[in-house]
Amino acid sequence: MRLTQHYGKESWAVAMRLRRLKVSNYARLGDLDIEVRQHLVIVGANDVGKTSLLRLLNLLLAAPVGQMYQSLSRSDLRDPDQPLVAEAVLSNFSDAERGLFHREIDIDPEAWAESLTVRLDVDPDIDDPEGVVIQRVLSGTAERRPPSREQLGALGWRYLPATRGVGNAQLGGPNSALRLLLDGIDMGAEQAGLVGLLGDFNDKLHASERLAGLRGQIADHLAKSMPRPITSDDLAVRTAADPGASVLEGVSMFFHRDDQYVPIAEQSDGLRQLMALTLFDLAESGANMIAVDEPEIHLHPSSQRTVAELFALSANQKIVSTHSPYILQRFEPAQVLVVAPDGTTHQVPDGSLGAIEKMRSQWWSPRLLEALTARYVLAVEGVADGIIVEAAARVLGIGLDRVGAVVFELDGADKFRHVYKLLGKDGFGIHILALVDKKEEGIFTGAFGGRPAQVMGTHVWSCEKDLEDEYCRALTAPVVGRLLVAAGLCREVGLLQSCGAATMDQLTDEAVAAFCRKHKTDAATAVAANLTPETATRIISVSGMLTKVRELAQA
Repeated sequence: MRLTQHYGKESWAVAMRLRRLKVSNYARLGDLDIEVRQHLVIVGANDVGKTSLLRLLNLLLAAPVGQMYQSLSRSDLRDPDQPLVAEAVLSNFSDAERGLFHREIDIDPEAWAESLTVRLDVDPDIDDPEGVVIQRVLSGTAERRPPSREQLGALGWRYLPATRGVGNAQLGGPNSALRLLLDGIDMGAEQAGLVGLLGDFNDKLHASERLAGLRGQIADHLAKSMPRPITSDDLAVRTAADPGASVLEGVSMFFHRDDQYVPIAEQSDGLRQLMALTLFDLAESGANMIAVDEPEIHLHPSSQRTVAELFALSANQKIVSTHSPYILQRFEPAQVLVVAPDGTTHQVPDGSLGAIEKMRSQWWSPRLLEALTARYVLAVEGVADGIIVEAAARVLGIGLDRVGAVVFELDGADKFRHVYKLLGKDGFGIHILALVDKKEEGIFTGAFGGRPAQVMGTHVWSCEKDLEDEYCRALTAPVVGRLLVAAGLCREVGLLQSCGAATMDQLTDEAVAAFCRKHKTDAATAVAANLTPETATRIISVSGMLTKVRELAQA
């Protein structure tokens, strides 16, 4: 059955779809064995193998044998002496598909679940040190044999690569999605009327005096080089459409803009890309599985959200590789596959997330993509904490981007347990370190599990009271006070009155920290801009967490 889901609403229809994917010994990706749940959204940093996975799927499910040999070589085998194996398990068959694959569909004798396995073996050629031997088979209960052309087409796989063009040929040319849509229209009773109009138009073109003069000029020139006489009557100026074949031949799509109709190929890059995606999705609506690499190319965030909505609600299955948080946030966490920097892949267990975790993943998903593609996530309670952590890392010479660490603001300590459930060891498997105020320790240690003594200082670092208190003690209250005044956050007299002090040197850590709590982000910005290696080291909780990051990166 085909499932489409929209915030709890479901509809069903019969359609073959990908349910499981296994890949081993592929040089561009770690071995994987994953479930595909409704749709599949692949995320990861650059050059980790996302596009390679889509290309391998395209070879497995759609490519002719010749294309496979052109695309695969010994260099694609991680171990050149072992075979590369890719295996796709498909399910949800129509009666027509059951008839076409009656020898190849397996039936589980206990669950009575049907499945069809397509397997690709790329073996090293023992007679050619650079060559491979490729075999693609349908692995059924009765026998293993290559799929016929009809069977391969019936799998219903379509692929739109990131290298797609958006010129006139792609948008309205003879092989475009728009051409496919137009050719599929039965004009019915309107056909005869349109044929008559085309005939009248061609007659008027032929009778035009100006065009007759042009035909005469061209005929005179042709006559000088042709072996037979040429006259103007041998030439005609007509429409490209053949009234006897298709009245829509040569017809394209135009946008009405500035009181005129402009071809879609002459629109902006973003609009052309949006049109290309929309037309492709509409033209291939009968396909079972559609793969799109980086659908966000050239699209404004609002258009990315529109495309994501279109994909998520589509009746066919979408396999999408993306760098866009706006596309990612439209899909369920269980539909996301993370390709880690080391090439390994991670999914959350199906059904492991409740409604709260799913909803929260929508709230903070613009930052979620960074976290999903990082080696380490440094979870902090709020923006002010993140400002201090990033500044301390900078002055201590720890390049967070270089080591693959992302500072993730939770917007409140109470959200950590939901974030950890999604990102942590039982979710996507990201290594998480956390910074927390003393009074909130229990929320964080409870999420990690185990005894608090084992968690503190290895996974969680807590400020003695809060981070404002800690950086005021590290820099001293008078120094922080002067930084606040210099930054224009307050006037000296106002700060002294607020802190109950007569002079700047009489400011206490407690009083200045209390003032900073009222202006958390601005105060943290003023302090962060003036941190030194010595003062950053004295912020014990922050320096402890950053030291752990450095150790992990060097391990």
